[in-house]
Amino acid sequence: MACTFRWVPYRSDARMGLNHQMSSLSCAMNEAAALGRSFVLPAEICTAAGHNSGGACIPFDELFDVALLSSFVPVRLANATGDPGSGVTLRAGCNAACARAEYPCSSHPNLQRRQSGFWYSACLRNTVDTEPLARIAQARLAMPAPYTGATAPSLALLRSGLFYSGPIKAAAREIRRRIGGPYSALHLRRSDKLAECHPAPRCVAQRNASTQPPSVLQAMRRFVPRGATLYVGSTEAAPFFSPLAGVWNLLFASNFSEPLRGVSNNYALYAIESLLFVGADVYMETFGYTRGNFMRSCYPFGSSVAASEFGVSYGAACSWECHEELHLLPPPTHRCRRERDARRSPARTGAAALAHGPSGGAAAPTARLARRVREGQGAPRVRRGRESEKSREMNGRAAP
Repeated sequence: MACTFRWVPYRSDARMGLNHQMSSLSCAMNEAAALGRSFVLPAEICTAAGHNSGGACIPFDELFDVALLSSFVPVRLANATGDPGSGVTLRAGCNAACARAEYPCSSHPNLQRRQSGFWYSACLRNTVDTEPLARIAQARLAMPAPYTGATAPSLALLRSGLFYSGPIKAAAREIRRRIGGPYSALHLRRSDKLAECHPAPRCVAQRNASTQPPSVLQAMRRFVPRGATLYVGSTEAAPFFSPLAGVWNLLFASNFSEPLRGVSNNYALYAIESLLFVGADVYMETFGYTRGNFMRSCYPFGSSVAASEFGVSYGAACSWECHEELHLLPPPTHRCRRERDARRSPARTGAAALAHGPSGGAAAPTARLARRVREGQGAPRVRRGRESEKSREMNGRAAP
């Protein structure tokens, strides 16, 4: 029987949102890969009622393909037949190298580590050896050289969408087939984020104003040309977005009732929509601090086998170009777009460069990039600043 490894307790993370839990479990699986042990996953993904109206707990293997995940990191569910229990607890301060030396599989077949707070924070503090899993992913996904941090799974192993269950992937593929061509996507999150906004009422007023249709239009028209297809994921009803209907061809989950017929909870729906987001030409998020998380989930972007072997397509939305401006809050400066356009056409600067409307020049570079991706040419590499995406996007945030 394979030696097992687990982190405990799964208490702080267990009632958070799906992205949060995927980040925390991904972090823990990095250490299991470093130790060469099977990671013991929770039997269920449970949530607070605000996150999932369809039920408090969902079986883990209803959302994820456990067998496929095991091809990267051997895993087993906590309720599996023959679950060995907790085993020996690693002493405080004992890292992966120490664990391999002091707790060999032969004498300690079942091992656990106690973690305080949110699990994902251990990877942000660089206390987890993420290199072994990164190399496994590079080989398994046939990632192109050079290998960089942008192509490492780390917190994003599960968030990539590679390991969603077969029915979830099938539903996303069918929706893409019905869309029938290139599309952009918007994830607009208002309800819970307005309710929990502090200090109120100033914070609520700012978030409300920045997520109203006129603000969405102003932000997106710089990247998405008039007449394009726009898939919208949101808890807001379709009529809320009616001011955008004259600019773009809007689609919602309600337009795809047949492919979504078997979806019984919000987490499964979000999983399907997240696959639509990574497959888009352009993807607009609500909050800037989530952009880095989304981009890290795109680590298989350059893979030559993600679509053929894993059934997940990654579009131009996964390019790093100007990604830091594809959000509504805080309002983007559009500096990247202006600098990019100036580099590509030095004669078109200042007011002349900004004179193009939503049907013209502003969205053209994004359209060209999308065509390159669809034609298999890939996207140009974009150098990022020295500050890491992890620290800039997640510093001080309670959840990924």
